[in-house]
Amino acid sequence: MSNSLPYFSAIIVGAGPTGLALGNLLGAYGLDALIIERNTGLCSEPRAISLDDEGLRVCQAMGLAQEVSAHLLYDLEAHYLSGRNLLARVRPDGRQNGFPLISTFHQPTFESTLLAGLQRFPSITLQFGSSLEAFSPGPEHVVVSVRGPDGEVQQMACAYLLACDGAKSAVRKALKLSMQGTTYAQRWLVIDSINDPDTSTVLRFFCNPARPAVTIPAPDRRRRWEFMLLPGEYEEKLLRPETMRTLIRQVGGTPLPRITRSAVYTFHAATARTFQVGRVFLLGDAAHLMPPFGGQGLNCGLRDAHNLAWKLHLVLQGLAHPDLLATYTQERQAHARQMIKFSRLLGAVIMPTAPLIAEIRDAIFGLINALPIARTHLSQAAIKPAPRYKQGFFLRGSNRANRSLAGRMLPQPEISTLGGPRQLLDDLLGSSFSLLRLNSAEPQPFAEIEGQAIWHRLGTHLLAVGSEVRAALATHEDLFVLVRPDRYIYAAFRPEQAALFADAYEKSLNRTNRSSTNCSEASAKISRSID
Repeated sequence: MSNSLPYFSAIIVGAGPTGLALGNLLGAYGLDALIIERNTGLCSEPRAISLDDEGLRVCQAMGLAQEVSAHLLYDLEAHYLSGRNLLARVRPDGRQNGFPLISTFHQPTFESTLLAGLQRFPSITLQFGSSLEAFSPGPEHVVVSVRGPDGEVQQMACAYLLACDGAKSAVRKALKLSMQGTTYAQRWLVIDSINDPDTSTVLRFFCNPARPAVTIPAPDRRRRWEFMLLPGEYEEKLLRPETMRTLIRQVGGTPLPRITRSAVYTFHAATARTFQVGRVFLLGDAAHLMPPFGGQGLNCGLRDAHNLAWKLHLVLQGLAHPDLLATYTQERQAHARQMIKFSRLLGAVIMPTAPLIAEIRDAIFGLINALPIARTHLSQAAIKPAPRYKQGFFLRGSNRANRSLAGRMLPQPEISTLGGPRQLLDDLLGSSFSLLRLNSAEPQPFAEIEGQAIWHRLGTHLLAVGSEVRAALATHEDLFVLVRPDRYIYAAFRPEQAALFADAYEKSLNRTNRSSTNCSEASAKISRSID
């Protein structure tokens, strides 16, 4: 590589929500990155609309939870309706991750908040009106050709190229990565409106065989309407203002909606064959496409960014072997596929147009509602897959406590602090690994790890926690719990195993050929000793 080429630790292609989130996360680590966006500014259309508790937790990790929350419509519930019958009412009252499970937002406002967040980090550069023309991956860097706003093409280099360039990703196409999945035969008309008189905070899914439809409230009296096109219908007719107004009235909407945007979409359910090729990574819609019924598209992109950012930081700082990055695909691809299945399941509830199938569906929900346990399970949105990795960078031993915790996302309760106010747990953890001691009564809770260099070298945050965290983890054991920067639990171990665990952990960070979830021989020893 020529020394004259501008060099960045990372070049991010695309300044949508995933790219902006990734820039904020890398900036918080002090990494230098260039974000290039082919458009001359942020997206002006409200495409995504739903933010879940895990997505808000990523915003919290960016240090932008308050700024984002100020523009959300919080604590929504969802009603699934068949005619006048209420099939299901989803109103989760728990806050496992510290935030409401269902919130909606206005995408241009959300992106503007993330953009403003980048101003905190002088190491992050954003260049609008710039497109990726070509890239050439090598063993030590990626050479990139970028056409700038002036039309000139400039070559530069980066350690890693991060593609956040959307569903039609040019990077994915250049890598010849196929998308594996399906495209829905049905098309949907999506309408956005403002100044809506309905102030309720209820998402309504009209599971009507004559025409499935959805209405979604959004902040500042905005509202989205979605209607399935029926066979033989043409989008030109459906997009006429009088037709859209008629459809909205048919599901109980205002007779004179103030429509700001309308479009017809085809939904996809697919993932890229892999999310990494050498030094090039796919994130967000470039890596996975999912139906909108579970509101998971943008949230999965945020999870991608959080998963990859800390791994890049460790590798670029020489604190972990580059093979750690292989766990990005291993973890995120499997989880994205889970979310696609979840979204497809909700779509199967909403979309039947055959009256007989709809009748069978309604009968099934009648049985569910007759069983209090099943009805509660449904109302608390427990059908949504819990955030947990089955394969990846964590130590899963055969001990019951560790087996139940490793790979699981750490819950986020509000906790009491000495002499201070109650706080959400993540606000005390920071952006590095955290080692929690689940025994607040111990006068010297971290005596067992004194002298172990790995904790200082990785900037591990040490925190003794009490009953709130133990209750959230459903354990009463005296344990150390090692939490990754993305709040997933790497492992749990007993105090007397601290030395053995530190050795296993260090070897896991530095091992190569990370082709399975089996850790090193030392890790196997600790798994046996934890029994």
